[in-house]
Amino acid sequence: MKKSVKSSMIVLALGLGLSIGTSEEVEAMYESPYSYFNDYGIRQAGFSGVNEIYSNRYRVEVDKLREDHEKGLITDDEFDKLFEQLDEANEKNLLERETFFNTYGLLKKADMKNMTHFDTDFEDYSSLAGFEQMTALEQIQGEGGNFNSFRELGELKKLKTVMLEANNQLTLNSFKNLTDLETIILRFDGFENNDESRIGEYTQALTTDISALSNLDKLKELRISARGRMATITLKKGTSSYQLFDPIVASKQFDGAQMKYYSDITSNESLEWNNLTGAEKYLKFSWRIEKGRDISYTGDGQIPIRWK
Repeated sequence: MKKSVKSSMIVLALGLGLSIGTSEEVEAMYESPYSYFNDYGIRQAGFSGVNEIYSNRYRVEVDKLREDHEKGLITDDEFDKLFEQLDEANEKNLLERETFFNTYGLLKKADMKNMTHFDTDFEDYSSLAGFEQMTALEQIQGEGGNFNSFRELGELKKLKTVMLEANNQLTLNSFKNLTDLETIILRFDGFENNDESRIGEYTQALTTDISALSNLDKLKELRISARGRMATITLKKGTSSYQLFDPIVASKQFDGAQMKYYSDITSNESLEWNNLTGAEKYLKFSWRIEKGRDISYTGDGQIPIRWK
């Protein structure tokens, strides 16, 4: 970027209160009090959530004012005056929020810190960057996410409920220190987009290990459904069978439950394929482990083959 252009962007950012990127020069000069999300749906859900926070506060204040009036703590004139002031302040705050949001798509970071619930259709959004600002968040849920990392959620220590779709999750380490979690419902799709799903061969890595959740003692509901592919194996031409022992690692919430593997055979501990011809592109399998109605870990996998 030319120096003159960069300087102009910095001036614009300072004038609008915007954060224009990760430039150390800009961050050193000015830290924006606003947040911006690239995805329109997330911006809309954030704005709705912030408005709900302010609306709830307004209703509480109005109820308190009416209660004081009914108890005789304030006169009729005082009630009318205070109600008018309260109403004007509420309208002013709403106008300010709407102006910055409608014009620039901005939300105040201070408001984001007060959000406790977030629910939206993530569609093709692939990152949760920015959610670490929602430090009071207790619940996040939505469909259609293509997240390849839950890293930002690992900073939200008050989270109690996570209900999301994602892909390419190799580990769930981001959750291991969120000890207030009570509900985790995750679906790993196996495909990055709809075009890939038409081919029938999984393109995303399979989630085979959820042991990072083992120390979450408050979990009451844990349901994970995973689809994807494992690492490619190499088989010599003429090989007619293949066996794999216990590829899926559950968490301690499943202690005492029995794993069920389904391949060419049904087994509690291994996968097995027989009568291979050398024309197979991959080996298919599935698994299921349950402990009661609310604790389950199920999935479908493919193991690509390289014949030599």
